[in-house]
Amino acid sequence: MVLKSDDVNYLVYRYLRESGFLHASYIFQFESQLHKNEQEQPNVEPGSLIRVLQKGLQYMDVETHLNEDGTARLCTAPFSLVGKHVCSVHTETRKLGDKAPRGTEPSTHGGHTLVHDAKEKRVARPVENEDESEHMDVDVPDAERDANRGDSGKRRRGRMVEAAQMLHGHTAPVFLCAWCPGQPSVLATGAGDGTARIWDMAHPTDSTVLRHDATDATTRVDITSIAWNEQGTLLATASFNGQLRVWTTLGEQRQVLRQRRVPIIALRWNRKGTLLATAYLDGSIALWETSNGQQRHEFRAHSGCVLDVDWLDNTTFASSGSDKVIRVWRDFDPQPIKTFSGHKSDINCVKWHPGGKYLASASDDGSVKVWSMTESLVCDFVGHAQQVFLVKWLPRSDKAILASASFDGTVRVWDVHANSCTRVFDAHTKPVDCLAFSSDGRHLATGSFDRKVCVWSIKDGSLLKSFTADDVVHDVQWAPKGRIAVALASSHVAVVHWGIDLVLVSTALAGIRRSTGWRFNSESISDSKSVQEYTDKYLFIGEKAINYAAWQMKAFPKYFTKD
Repeated sequence: MVLKSDDVNYLVYRYLRESGFLHASYIFQFESQLHKNEQEQPNVEPGSLIRVLQKGLQYMDVETHLNEDGTARLCTAPFSLVGKHVCSVHTETRKLGDKAPRGTEPSTHGGHTLVHDAKEKRVARPVENEDESEHMDVDVPDAERDANRGDSGKRRRGRMVEAAQMLHGHTAPVFLCAWCPGQPSVLATGAGDGTARIWDMAHPTDSTVLRHDATDATTRVDITSIAWNEQGTLLATASFNGQLRVWTTLGEQRQVLRQRRVPIIALRWNRKGTLLATAYLDGSIALWETSNGQQRHEFRAHSGCVLDVDWLDNTTFASSGSDKVIRVWRDFDPQPIKTFSGHKSDINCVKWHPGGKYLASASDDGSVKVWSMTESLVCDFVGHAQQVFLVKWLPRSDKAILASASFDGTVRVWDVHANSCTRVFDAHTKPVDCLAFSSDGRHLATGSFDRKVCVWSIKDGSLLKSFTADDVVHDVQWAPKGRIAVALASSHVAVVHWGIDLVLVSTALAGIRRSTGWRFNSESISDSKSVQEYTDKYLFIGEKAINYAAWQMKAFPKYFTKD
């Protein structure tokens, strides 16, 4: 048996990534020099470190309670990784391998319970006659389940399973996804296999691979950030080993910017798409001119790691770091024009309001703060019980509403004008690490380590739909035309259709008319308020759209007329 420090370090690194400690994982990978390891790391299963610790703990348990004659002392005292174990007094013994009496199974030990529960929750629910790799579980609201009752009035299964469009190609956990603003059917993804990919949903089986190989062509590097410019013409990608590249929508490499060999944590385009800001692990920020690929300026921004950057306009941007401060910078000015302090721990995220009036920040201290260039601290929102990982503004400049995602498993919606929390979404059971508003601001999608994606109504706070994936959800992004992209730790990308998709709806309705003779009540699908009402409530996904729509036709006949 050979125990290598690099193998141990890699398992620790994977544990940090899978647990959502992204910034800690970057620092650990950098300090342990994992990215310089000449041997390519294997694709280990999620939770490998926990399973190794579990087996070691079980061995220690057996070794501690084993008598010389081969019998085992019965002990119900907790056996954990830390602290000295003190056995409870029992005179009864049993042979090793015999079944323990009720109440003395290993699962009663405190150290074992957490591991067993976590392992069981990672297993997807079995679905009869379905291919698990191609589907997500869809929870159906009560109104739809009521319509699906049999003649006896008893409810059938409390959920439906529909096909989600699964994109295959990555060979490691997918951390990032981003829809192209100029072409709503084009999706970019970034993963731990050292590649980004561009997908065209018109041909989802094919993707363009954007490689970020190390110089020795053997070591894999994580893609840490991807971003489209607002014009939707260029995609920027960054990797842990400091590679920064710009691509066209067709996947053609436009530029390779000078590699600094320092991990890039975040990157953002300015509004015109002329400048690119990159945030580094060493506390610096670089501005790049995309016209010639040259570095325009470098800021010594923070005393610790820079965790996020966000542009206010074409020349001004804000940055946050592990030094607990926020700074606002202007192009070519080496000194910050504004510094905000007040957080008590790492500041994970900063986001400017769509109208530019406010700047929101999220911190490990559990708070969400809203700042103004004229008034400094505007709101100090406290309510989360653990770290706040992300904040996003409602995409409306006339409102001042933002949502925050926390490791306490909740999402909160805050109103700056009312200085209060208006909604608390608590359907998740594990940390929430991603969220996205729909383009019209009516819905919010959230993703969590519990493998669920939830879609919420901003108007009344109701849970409209929830989807259970095959692994941890790392990112969710909402396309303008109702698609939700989901980045999964299983190396897959799921695309779920939500709301009105005219092409898909037209196909489903045409199929119903051909097969049943029933037609939709409206002459014009694109202008029909009925279609809007109909598709706002019910989901069309995948190749089963016609069958699903036909089932809804029977449940809701008021939308259809016989030819």
